Amino acid sequence: MSSTSTNKQPLLVDRPLFDSVRITTQTVGSASSNTLFVQGGQAPSILVDMDAELSEDNNNGGVVDSITIARNDFYRAPDYTVNATTSGTVISLSSGQIVFIASTGVLSTAAASGYGYYTYTGASTLTGVNTSLVYSGGTSSGFTYNGVAYGNQPAVTFVFYQTRGTTTPIPGSGDYRLLFAKTVPANSGVIDCSDVMPQLAAPVVQAGNTNGLGPSAPLRNKGIYLERGDRIYVGVFPDGANISGYTPGAHVTAQGGFF
Repeated sequence: MSSTSTNKQPLLVDRPLFDSVRITTQTVGSASSNTLFVQGGQAPSILVDMDAELSEDNNNGGVVDSITIARNDFYRAPDYTVNATTSGTVISLSSGQIVFIASTGVLSTAAASGYGYYTYTGASTLTGVNTSLVYSGGTSSGFTYNGVAYGNQPAVTFVFYQTRGTTTPIPGSGDYRLLFAKTVPANSGVIDCSDVMPQLAAPVVQAGNTNGLGPSAPLRNKGIYLERGDRIYVGVFPDGANISGYTPGAHVTAQGGFF
């Protein structure tokens, strides 16, 4: 701990740390081999650099106690759903609103592309019975078809690594040390990684929830201590729909502090 940290409780830091990186096609690991280790030719992105080049005089290491993952893609929920239950309902649409045709049999005029999601693109407000509107492009009603999988965000797994004493870690040589992997569930926008981060050595100072702990077990925060010269890298595991990475992208953000 630095000279300015005298008489402080553990984990109190001198300078805040906030780093963020966007992950898209930076794949790591192999689904066919069931391994999370970085493969030859892969290059995960640097999330936190704790002076790997040893070029700073005021860096004695630090701690990362928060990592979040936020998808970059967003899909609004449909404004209206047309099915047997809602059939005959009067709706009013402005440009950009979305209609989900869940049942084509209730429509007076067949939808241009059948079952799926339609975005209203007309310039003026469109009001009418939901089953009587013409869900088709090229007409005065002005709808575009978004497909049946509109808004479907697949589950995606991000993998985190730690390196020490190198600015050019080599896949397969043990330079990328696995920290943890975190899966963003399908159709979930933002998640926190605290549940899979390692426990910090210093017990929590204040009282907290002790459910599940033994009578002498201390409460502990979770996070990652980093020595000077360490780095944290992150990439996306190439499986399922993400075989080439997560094309829409996600921002991975780390917060903590420097000692």
